[in-house]
Order: sequence, then C-alpha cells, then structure tokens
Amino acid sequence: MARTSFCVPVAIFAFSLSAFAQSNAIASALDAALDPATDAALVKLGGQLMIAGQAYEYDRELADEIGGRLTGSSNYVKAANWATSEFTRLGLSNVHQEPWDIAATWEPETWASGNILTPHEQRLHLESDGWSPSTPPGGVRGKVYHLSAFTSDAVKADAAQIKDAIVLVDSDSFKAADPLLFGKALETSALIASEGARAVLLGNGGENNVPTEFGIGAGNGAIAQIPVGDLGTEDTLLLRRMLDRGPVEVEFTFTNRIREHAKVNNVVAEIPGSDPGAGWVLIGGHLDSWHLGTGAEDNGTGAATVLAVAQAMKASGIQPRRTIRFVLFGGEEEGLLGSNSYVRAHVGELDKCAGVFITDTGSEPPLGWYIFGREDEKKALAPIKPLLDSLGAGDTTDEGRFTFETDNGAFTIHGVPSFVLWTPMEKYFLLHHKPSDTFDKVNQRDLNLGVAVVGITALEFADRAEPLHHLDESELTDQLKKIKQYDAYQDMVTHNLF
Repeated sequence: MARTSFCVPVAIFAFSLSAFAQSNAIASALDAALDPATDAALVKLGGQLMIAGQAYEYDRELADEIGGRLTGSSNYVKAANWATSEFTRLGLSNVHQEPWDIAATWEPETWASGNILTPHEQRLHLESDGWSPSTPPGGVRGKVYHLSAFTSDAVKADAAQIKDAIVLVDSDSFKAADPLLFGKALETSALIASEGARAVLLGNGGENNVPTEFGIGAGNGAIAQIPVGDLGTEDTLLLRRMLDRGPVEVEFTFTNRIREHAKVNNVVAEIPGSDPGAGWVLIGGHLDSWHLGTGAEDNGTGAATVLAVAQAMKASGIQPRRTIRFVLFGGEEEGLLGSNSYVRAHVGELDKCAGVFITDTGSEPPLGWYIFGREDEKKALAPIKPLLDSLGAGDTTDEGRFTFETDNGAFTIHGVPSFVLWTPMEKYFLLHHKPSDTFDKVNQRDLNLGVAVVGITALEFADRAEPLHHLDESELTDQLKKIKQYDAYQDMVTHNLF
C-alpha cells in the first residue's frame, strides 16, 4: 500500500512535467506565419488540455455511469441531458438540444438465445442485430443457407434455396460483393426478405465477441423486414463447416422494444467569436453508441473530446475570432442520421462554416488528420504542423475508406472543409460495436494527445484570417474520385442516405 501511494503522485508529476516540456517545444516550434496572439492561445490551450484536460473523466462518466447509449433510448436521453447540463455549467452560450426525426427507436427487451438443432444440439452465441424486429412468438427456426455473395444477382439466382431458410451472410459473402456499397447493401437485404427468407444471421463479427451492427436489414433508423441475428467468428465458422457436410438447422429468439416515429436530440453549445461576421467552426462527435459494451471508445472518446475542448477553452479564457460550435450528434450508428439532419437544418449557414473537426477513432495516439483528398486542407495545416508534430500528429492522409463512415459526411458533400482525427485503428476495430468496448481500454495520455490536436487545430481555423473555400460540385467530384469514393457518394445519394 505504501509503495502504491508513493508511485501515484510521482507518475502524475512525471506526466505533468512531460506535458510542460511539450508546451515549451510547441512554443519554440510555432511557425512565424501565425499571429502572435494565436501563437499564445494555441500554446495555452494545448497546455491546458495536456495537463488539466477533462476528457478521461468525461469518458468515464459516459461509459461507467450512463452506459451504452442506443439512439433514442433512455440512456441516450440521460446522456444528452448530462451533456447539456455540463455545457451550461461551463458557461457556454446558446446551449440547447435540436430535435430530429427517426423512423424508430430500438432497444432489446430480452437478451437473445439460440441453438443449433441439427446435425447436433449446441448453443449459439447470438444477439439481435440493431433495428431488427423481434422474432415471432416461440422464435424463428429453419435450415441455414449460406449466401455466397451479398449481391442482388446472387439472391435472385439462389431464390429457391433462400425461401423459408435462415440466410447466413459472412465475411466471404461481403468480399464477393466488393465494392460493398451501403445503399446497394440495403437493397440486397430487402430482396432477401422479399424472397421469403425467415431470418438472416450476420457472421464473422470478431473472435470471442458477438458484435452489434446497425440495421443491415433496413438502415436509416427503420426496422428490418425480418429478424436479423449477429454471430461471432467461431459460431460462423462452425456453421460453415457443418454446411460443407450436410444440412444444418438452427433456432433463435429475442424480443426488442420498438417505438416508431420518434424524436431524438443533438446537443449544441457555442463559444461566441469576437467577430460576429466571420463565421464559425464546428467540433463534433457522436453521443450514441451500441449497447453490448458501454461505448467508451466508440464514441465516448469523441464525445468526451468535444466537452473537454469546450471546458479547456473556457478555463483558458480564450475567445476565438470565429464562433466555435460544439455539437454532439445522435443516430450516427444508424447511418449518420443526426449529422445529416443537422446539415439539412443549417444548410443556409454552411457557407459561413470554416471547418468541421470530428473525432470518432478511439484513444490511440493521434497521427494527424484525414483530409479526404483536399490538398488545400493539407496546406492550411502547415502553419501549425510544427506544433502538431510535437504531439506526434503532424501528418495527413488521403485514405478514403472513412469518408462516409462518420459525421463529417454530410458536411463533406456540401464542400465544407472537414477533418476526422487520424489514429491507428487496429485496437479500435477489436472493440468496435462489441461487448469489449469499455472504459478500461481507454488510455488517458493518448486520449489527451488527440484532444489537444482537435482543440489546437480547430482554434487555429477559428482565428485564421482567410477561411478555405467550399468546393463546388465539380471540385467535389474530382476530390471523391481522387480518393476512390465517388461511387460510394453516388450510391448514398441515389438511395437518399444524405
């Protein structure tokens, strides 16, 4: 006990000393192109976030005290009210909740149970997929049919085998559909139901973990047409091996609580800018999560980042030139619903938005920013690159796979300069949408580094003399083609997902 009590303050002191040294390095490395007042504000904010940042504690409160935050659930409402109260306590301006419509809210009423019946009886480790309907009274039972390719053509070709079957869709099915476009995937899911399948099993979610994915059976917050269950890797591979040798029959049951045509709230707060005509920047992340874990990484870290930057700016007495708007979105997991609704509601003022900064990549050490093919964004970061380098986060990437995976998407397609925090993702995807997404996985130092990157970058964009321009349709097309995301964009627009 004595040894433990001695080591704790020493560790805190070492951490503070390291952060102080980083702040000095930041100060000496700042590019001369920055205004001296901006220099001072960035160093002050960076030091506040590294030494006294509150992100870790905010994440703990979200994950441990509120728990999983399914969009529209009682826990989500509790989280939204908690965030609203915290923004108010911090003294931010224009603190409010903005409602938007969702086709249905969804929560498990009973946990799922499932079994292999033939060729022998064995328990399945299974949970309901998000936004699945309940199974019929007594559950659903049927022979398993493995869909070789998750495409409409494959479903039509296999219609006879799909009728009255429980259709198994796994990673091999998705690989055969490459590229897997979201709108097309929703079409394929609907077609499986229309061909008379009794249910769908989604497999290969992860070793020793049953995942929850968002309504592949319906999407956009609507309820799927038939029950959809989720399996982990081991049970999926077992079913595949059994199917290689003969017929397989399974049964499963679950009950879900569904409330149609509901309202969900985003949470919004502001630090007003000194120049009312200069516009605004947005720091955002999604507040909702899945329910099997507590959403500490996805996206407690992002929500905590939004709150922590707000707290640090107020504590530092910083007033930016442009207004900084802090937004916690709901419905991200069901198809970016809250941010899409926000953009639709605020489309008339998007021309005044100088940048959007989103965090949804967990608590690994930050590398820099996803910039989605915008060379002007990379050039705009140059004045603070030495500062970001000192945090290990001075790089950018044009990797396109996350272009429409989080709440930057709707802003991006309107040409608004948008950034998503770039971190290593290997650990994140081991936890993503699984029971293991809990607070013990969050690294405080690495989280604080990411928060500092977000706060510093957003503040510089709030203070810069000239904002980046907004892309027109032709420029957007070129940008998305450059990062090989134009087909995904067309698919989502065609299916009215933006």
